[in-house]
Parts: sequence; C-alpha cells; structure tokens
Amino acid sequence: MCAIASLLAWEAVDDLATGQSTFMVEMNETANILNHATERSLVLLDEIGRGTATFDGLSIAWAVAEHLAVQIRSRTIFATHYHELNELASLLPNVANYQVTVKEMPDQIIFLHKVQPGGADRSYGIEAGRLAGLPASVIQRARQVMGQIEKHSKIAIGLRKGRDEKGRTAQDDPRSAGQLEIGL
Repeated sequence: MCAIASLLAWEAVDDLATGQSTFMVEMNETANILNHATERSLVLLDEIGRGTATFDGLSIAWAVAEHLAVQIRSRTIFATHYHELNELASLLPNVANYQVTVKEMPDQIIFLHKVQPGGADRSYGIEAGRLAGLPASVIQRARQVMGQIEKHSKIAIGLRKGRDEKGRTAQDDPRSAGQLEIGL
C-alpha cells in the first residue's frame, strides 16, 4: 500500500491588498499545485477556470485536468461544471467520471446528494439560483437565454459533436496525429 505524500488544495479569494483578482489568485494557486504535485500527491480542485470567460475557463480546466492525468499522474479529484470535460474519460485510461445525481421534475430539480459513476451532460446553475431565491422572472429569463446560447453557439455545438466550427474532427486533420483534440 502506497502512502500519499502530499495533499494539495486551496480556495481562491480576492487579494485586493496586492491587487489580485480571485481569478489571478486561482491561477497562482493552480500553478503552485501543478509545479509541486507528484504522482504521490492527492490533488483536490474545485471549479478551475470559473473566474474568466466561459471558453477560456473551459480550455484552462481541460488543460489542467489533462496535465494532472498525463504528465503528473497524481490522484486527483477535479470538481467542475464543465461537462465537456467528461470526454477526457474516453481519451485517457486513468480518468473516470463521477456525478452527483439529480431528479429532474417538470418544474424543478432535486439534488439527491448521491455520487455515482458517469458524467453529467449538463449543469444546474440556473436551478441553484432558483433554490437560492432569485426572482422567478430572472430564472425564466435565464432559461430563455440559455436556450438561445445552446441553440446558436457554434463552439458549444462543436464541442458536443466533437467537431470545430468548420465541421472538422481531429481525425480529419493530419497535424493532429498523436495529439488529443477536443474539436476547437
């Protein structure tokens, strides 16, 4: 039985005294983890990339998770709402997805607080806002906006289909031989 040599985890918060945003603090802490973790480390990460634009954050989260799995090979728990990262489990043999289950009903979602194998195919941020007490009109409008984003975002559609905005897959590009591609 092998002992875990170190546990690396932090929670990023603003450091206004030094002029650092929450996101910059998060990136500094993530860099510290990536630069010091070993295959004997237990790394706990929560919502890497949340403090920047969606596609920047998704790209950073993907690259960090991939680096931990491929380069460092540490034991890692990587909590994220970027369900696109589920794809890593099909690309990397040492990655597995687990999800907290929910019960979907016509007018609400109930978080069951049960973890099971598999990855979620969507996030429930709007539902969390509803549970927190956001006005019904805000929740309704957020659902409308989300529907339009999901319907029209070429990048989101490409990620779901494994294709880029021109319809190419990684297999269509001879430059990608031996490289992992996510369709961006």
